[in-house]
Amino acid sequence: MGASQSKGESEPMVFVNEENPVPVRVSSSFVNQISHSQPEAASQRDIENQVRQRVQAELTKIQTEQNKFVDYKSDANANVTEQDMDHLAKHAPSKHVKVLPEEITKAQDALVACYKKNAERSLDCWAEVQEFKELVQKAQNAFLATP
Repeated sequence: MGASQSKGESEPMVFVNEENPVPVRVSSSFVNQISHSQPEAASQRDIENQVRQRVQAELTKIQTEQNKFVDYKSDANANVTEQDMDHLAKHAPSKHVKVLPEEITKAQDALVACYKKNAERSLDCWAEVQEFKELVQKAQNAFLATP
């Protein structure tokens, strides 16, 4: 039984492609020659060195492009930020602190004093709250009535 399997070395091997059914015959000595042939160690080192050089060149190129992009982006952001600040400074409404009428300020102070005095019983300040609300309502109506 085993003798028939070892005979295969002297007979040629036959390969058939399913798409193109043309048999290809290859002798076993040719298969052995191809399978045992190794590229020389020097050529392997040369190939390895070339690959390393190409990889290093690509990495350097990518890093250079990234640095250019980062520099451009930071410059663009700085310019945009300055433009935004200038725009806001020109178009932002200036803070006009309007002085409240004296009666509203007095009512507000009285309300705050009442809340501080009655910290745990804030409902005792209902009269001060009502007075403050009425004065604020009067001021709002006066403001809306003026053209």
